[in-house]
Amino acid sequence: MRIKIFSVALLLGFLSSLSAQDIYLPVSSSSEAAKSQYFKAIQAAENANIPDFFDGMKAAVKTDPKFFMAYVNLAFGETAFGQYEKAAAFIKPALAIDPAGFNKNEQIHRKALEAWDKDPKADPAKYMEELTAAYPNTAEAYDLAGRSAKWLSKDPKAAVKHLLRMLELRPDFGGGYNSLGYTYMELGEMGKAKAAFEKYIALAPKEPNAYDSMADYYLTNKEYAKSVEFYDKAAAMGMGNAMAGADRARAGMKGNVAVVDGLYQAFTKGDVPAVLAVMDANIVWNEAEGFPYADQNPYLGPDAVLNGVFGRIGAEWEYFDLTDIQLHDMSDNMVLATLRYKAKHKTTGKVIDSQTAHLWTLWDNKIVAFQQFTDTKQAAEAVK
Repeated sequence: MRIKIFSVALLLGFLSSLSAQDIYLPVSSSSEAAKSQYFKAIQAAENANIPDFFDGMKAAVKTDPKFFMAYVNLAFGETAFGQYEKAAAFIKPALAIDPAGFNKNEQIHRKALEAWDKDPKADPAKYMEELTAAYPNTAEAYDLAGRSAKWLSKDPKAAVKHLLRMLELRPDFGGGYNSLGYTYMELGEMGKAKAAFEKYIALAPKEPNAYDSMADYYLTNKEYAKSVEFYDKAAAMGMGNAMAGADRARAGMKGNVAVVDGLYQAFTKGDVPAVLAVMDANIVWNEAEGFPYADQNPYLGPDAVLNGVFGRIGAEWEYFDLTDIQLHDMSDNMVLATLRYKAKHKTTGKVIDSQTAHLWTLWDNKIVAFQQFTDTKQAAEAVK
């Protein structure tokens, strides 16, 4: 993910186990419509949809021009991006709101805005400490303090402290683990970062941003093949900017893994000439023993593979998809691909969904050998 920049509340989808007062800081608005827009904006930010976050907060202040915390969110968000002039445009109307009747949360945030009005780069750390002291059992106070420490105070150690306390209060909040993972990455604690992102995926398996965040971790760790895998998954789930991440990861690939990844990309597009182009003229290709096309093992040379394997697959199967591809760089110029076959036979109508592995051997950026491993029983049953 691009880390979820600056929301001041927790994801709305997990309200069932705790009361609102345990989760959220109190806000004041006379308009229920404005409150609805406010919380939808917060949810958008928690799903890494920053444009909708800003649009929603702007809609909230349009609906209720005296919605103080909506202005606060807009000012904090722009400040986190370093957009101080844009932040000032929200600080001024916020400070013009009569503070009579403000709750403690709003009083503390008003002091922070007053400091920013004098100095756009003022450190809000003391106000965040005051906030957590005032609301010691409210998860949002620590969520906000953690994000503030990371983005505004530039203090990742303090951010970790606040985020860990927030997760004690909200252990089922995936977005909190996302923030924690990026903060650990900033500190260079990559093992802890990976564990945090894994927890995010476990808690929010249908959230594409969880996979995008893990892809960022692998990209930072220069594990390019794994990074591509997770970016592709996020993109397949609808996260558009994950495709750009996948392109960056592929650009970082070098040597054998890049060659094999390119082959699978070409195969997915149906670009058979590109697939054959990376094969050595003397390639030795072996299908798994018992697989329908093992009858002509070994296939020697690209033409033999084209006619004896690819041609027969195209003629005999309605579709033959390779999914869940993961690439593993091995010793001795080998790359191991783990994947699944999902296919439907034209004549029998039977389908297969089989766990599979491909072992590729390369030399001088060309594939010189291939060995297939798969569930041959499924395929044999499908062609009967």
